[in-house]
Amino acid sequence: MEAAQTSPNLDKLVQLTGDLPAMPHVASQVIKKISDPDAGAEDVQKLIAQDPSLAARVLKLANSSFYARSRSIATLRDAVVIIGMKTVRSLVVASVTRDLFDPFGLTEKLLWEHSVGCALGARTIATRLRYSRVDESFLAGLLHDVGKMILFTRFPDQMRLIIQEVYNDPSLSFAKLERETFGFDHAQVGRLLARKWQFPEEIDEAIGCHHNPARAKILPALSVIVHLANAFCHKLELGPTKKPELDMTGVPSAKALKLSAEKLAALEEEIRRNFQEEAGALS
Repeated sequence: MEAAQTSPNLDKLVQLTGDLPAMPHVASQVIKKISDPDAGAEDVQKLIAQDPSLAARVLKLANSSFYARSRSIATLRDAVVIIGMKTVRSLVVASVTRDLFDPFGLTEKLLWEHSVGCALGARTIATRLRYSRVDESFLAGLLHDVGKMILFTRFPDQMRLIIQEVYNDPSLSFAKLERETFGFDHAQVGRLLARKWQFPEEIDEAIGCHHNPARAKILPALSVIVHLANAFCHKLELGPTKKPELDMTGVPSAKALKLSAEKLAALEEEIRRNFQEEAGALS
């Protein structure tokens, strides 16, 4: 991991690895089952049914406006069929990530809001650009700041100070303040967690490179999309970093994707609308 090798406190980062949470059993089983090409909706719904909270979220999403139907969806099997296996996988990961926060206060709400916004933003960008890895874009966007969640639960006092500083002065860098405080940053921690949860290497790369997509080697386009989605969230004020005056045409990832001001404005409005319509179902 390139970023970790340059850290002056690599030993501390390695020590932290053992304290990262494991993927909950039911969630892990669901994700494995979905990866099985022979698995059907019946197989997946039986596993989801073992976790009442997860089951409720799947049903809630299936009945959300995004999947609007003439009738309400009452069974898990129907819900899995309607929203699709890949979306179920994304929802399971969202559920697990959301549960890293307990209790759920204002700071946690801001971090979670930003994660959901980036997930929906990355999915929107990938869809509009006809990028083939839409599901991976959603997952990488959802998990890009999971390292902040880990650091917040492990070092709440230090992270509250960092979050407050960034909230009061959006020009400050989360990653820089974290490195000054801990010797490593949330992108490095998030990458370690993705590896522990056995996500594909392009997902952990996008998490680790979401502040500097030029470092990505495995699937650079994914890191670029997450970087742009992250910037949109700052402009839309989704999360603790609020930059409503941000000029999106100057964002490096927007330049890399050769997006015009008109296309960026259209993406911004679509991401805003998608967040308003879907964020609740993912919470």
